[in-house]
Amino acid sequence: MKKQLIYVGMFLAMAGLSACNEDYKDWADPQSNPQEDATSQMTAVFAAGKDANIDMGTATADSVEIVKLVSSTADKGSVISFKSVTLNDTYTLPFTQEADVMKVSLAQLDSVTQLAYQSRASVERELKLTLKAVAIASNGEAILLSGNELAIKLKPAPTPEVDPVGYYIVGDFRGWNAEGALAMTKDPTKENFYTLEVETELEDQNFKIFPAAAITDEIDWTKALGSNVDGDTSEENFIYWDNAQAIKIHAAGKMKITLDVTNYRYTVKDNSAPSELYMTGSGYGWGGAWIPFVPVNSTKGTFWGIYHFDIDEEVKFAPQAGWGNDFGFVTISEESISRAGLSDSGGNIKIGKAGWYLVYVSVVGNEKTVDFYAPHVYLIGGTAKGGWAEQLTENDLFTIPSTADGEFVSPAFSASDKVRICVHPKENLDWWKTEFIVLAGKIAYRGNGSDQEAVEGTMGQKVYLKFGDNTGEIK
Repeated sequence: MKKQLIYVGMFLAMAGLSACNEDYKDWADPQSNPQEDATSQMTAVFAAGKDANIDMGTATADSVEIVKLVSSTADKGSVISFKSVTLNDTYTLPFTQEADVMKVSLAQLDSVTQLAYQSRASVERELKLTLKAVAIASNGEAILLSGNELAIKLKPAPTPEVDPVGYYIVGDFRGWNAEGALAMTKDPTKENFYTLEVETELEDQNFKIFPAAAITDEIDWTKALGSNVDGDTSEENFIYWDNAQAIKIHAAGKMKITLDVTNYRYTVKDNSAPSELYMTGSGYGWGGAWIPFVPVNSTKGTFWGIYHFDIDEEVKFAPQAGWGNDFGFVTISEESISRAGLSDSGGNIKIGKAGWYLVYVSVVGNEKTVDFYAPHVYLIGGTAKGGWAEQLTENDLFTIPSTADGEFVSPAFSASDKVRICVHPKENLDWWKTEFIVLAGKIAYRGNGSDQEAVEGTMGQKVYLKFGDNTGEIK
């Protein structure tokens, strides 16, 4: 569930090399160079450069040679240039070219390795390189050369030794001193993983993390662990130990801090409301599968999803894809109980009327509510008959299937325009907080993201949605 989080800002201060061309995005961005049609079967052969096995514990160079162009079938006299390099199918790096050699910044290569593996552990990592090159013929024609993949290895620098006694939080909560240090709790189910739950009535509370060995009568500040940016408000990030800066909790409330001392990462999450929600039950092997819900945009601890239930099926919910703090039959409206024939079955929610439902769940602190609504899906905007009207109408409703593998089908588009779709289970809920679209054959939910990529529709087309397998079509 966890989406891949890319922390570009962490590494902007690191020394970098300029690329030999401008056809690349930031080195930490997903690769997105446009695909070009080959006008020839010309190829290039690449080999790993002299720096194919790098140990950051002993490396001293600013840049390293990771690729060498060995040969090409391009016409004699053509000038061969590297076009791009992609690591592990995801990350691009800027580079320079010296003769037939590609060089990259060692600091950036180290950082992208940590991103790729979400870890600073000093473990040898393999990086698969996918390369493109261009041949400029004597007549000026540019031809994209196909080539081989290759791999290099990099081992990040050693991390501080794990303190067997444990770790403490020191900061604004109770004072920057040994007396105010808060002990973190070791998670018995995870290696070198620690947690601390705190509650603060004040905003902008700074803290650092210390091994137990640094907390005596006085604090050994040289052993501090923190961010590389002072006042970092990231929900999760890498831990730094050289000149560690303070991590900041921006908002007041109940917060949960975690420390992973194997991978040297931390998280700071709002503990008064979960950021994720999952469902399991009798239809999913009671934990054999955990079905993710969609966050309601900008609405703390609130989620929704459209699901099909069989008669007598039972379900429960949890704030992670596993057991712990799970709940079932909590506060449920009489309308929902009647609509779906819900009952309490040993704390589980038991469904008495089979069919499709829009399930809407809110978890804030100790207050938990669950509602089962009719699974109404609407077109909205330029393709809808109702346009951008605040009041969604039946004219823009999708049909509801009668089977678990059936399709929800929209009305025909009234005009050619951008396709916008939403659900609207509650009054005073802005439509964009529960919107979604179809991208590459999949239902793509906005969740807590920003405005989604535009998808164009043609007058007369319809949207077909299968919530059973999260697929969709516009045709």
